[in-house]
Amino acid sequence: MIDIFIKSCNRAYYLDRCLQSIYKLVTGEFTIKILDDGTPPQYLARIAQQYPDVQMLRSPLYGAKVAILAGYLQQGQAYQSLGIPTQFWIESIAAGTDYFLLLEDDIWLTQPVDVSAIEATIRRERLAMVRLSWQGNPQLVAGQLHKLDASIEEIKPTIPQWRSLVFTNRFKVRSVGYKLGFFRDIMPYQLPLYVLYAVAAAFFEKHYWLFLWQGAGTRVLEEAQLKKALYWYQQQQSRYAKVLVESAQTSYLTSTTNGYQETRCDMLLINHLLNEAWLGGELDSMQQYPKDFAVAYLAPFLLATPNGQELYHDWLTWTARFKNDYERVGCVVE
Repeated sequence: MIDIFIKSCNRAYYLDRCLQSIYKLVTGEFTIKILDDGTPPQYLARIAQQYPDVQMLRSPLYGAKVAILAGYLQQGQAYQSLGIPTQFWIESIAAGTDYFLLLEDDIWLTQPVDVSAIEATIRRERLAMVRLSWQGNPQLVAGQLHKLDASIEEIKPTIPQWRSLVFTNRFKVRSVGYKLGFFRDIMPYQLPLYVLYAVAAAFFEKHYWLFLWQGAGTRVLEEAQLKKALYWYQQQQSRYAKVLVESAQTSYLTSTTNGYQETRCDMLLINHLLNEAWLGGELDSMQQYPKDFAVAYLAPFLLATPNGQELYHDWLTWTARFKNDYERVGCVVE
């Protein structure tokens, strides 16, 4: 038996897609546990009705976040972000199975996944992580590849020592270089370390994942996790792997927060509109699956609202900016 954790926040239309993909493609023994952090209750009730076997866990700040969102959407009150529920994730995963699959609500499976077979390989080979997705970016899974079984291959990392020195700022290499005009963009030095770390769409050994998030605050700081991942790799001589065929995909069309303030995109309103359309049976969560939703399919739900043209334009601007951030480091975003 293995746990499948899904981190969720106010995108029920994507959460439904994620769950449908699991029931469509996953074999083996598993339990699904949703770690929700603020999806309004009417949407979770629909999810619970459709998937009665799924365990629904709510963060300690769930009620407060639902109330803040309602105040923003209904009364125009200022939206106050309370941060991510790191401790809730840690406690939930600590109480789960020794090995687990971690997804997020806007990630869905695209290929068959036998969780029992993968768990057996992880145990036998003592793997810290097995990636299901690398966003079409070979840099995220770079290294010497060695096939372990019919579906998994080990990645033996090839991380140049000088790159890790720059990234970790050991001996103040990065600080001194920055003052001299070097290392302004740290991403080229950071990318090789992603072979040791993934936010989601991967199987993890529990103690490894808990070490990565130990002491983390209420904001995602991937640089801190990557430094911990490098330390673990160097100290534990841990092993990493990926599936032979990329088996999960993520969306670049929405976010759980507004972000990119200069784009003026009201993502909270957009998620509300799409959640409502899904709840009313107008939005098909599997539209164009296994690809992401077509922009033309989602557009009418935004355009039909007051100031719809402006909302739609701002959304297109936001998605272009969001996709560009990932394309810049080699990811495939379509």
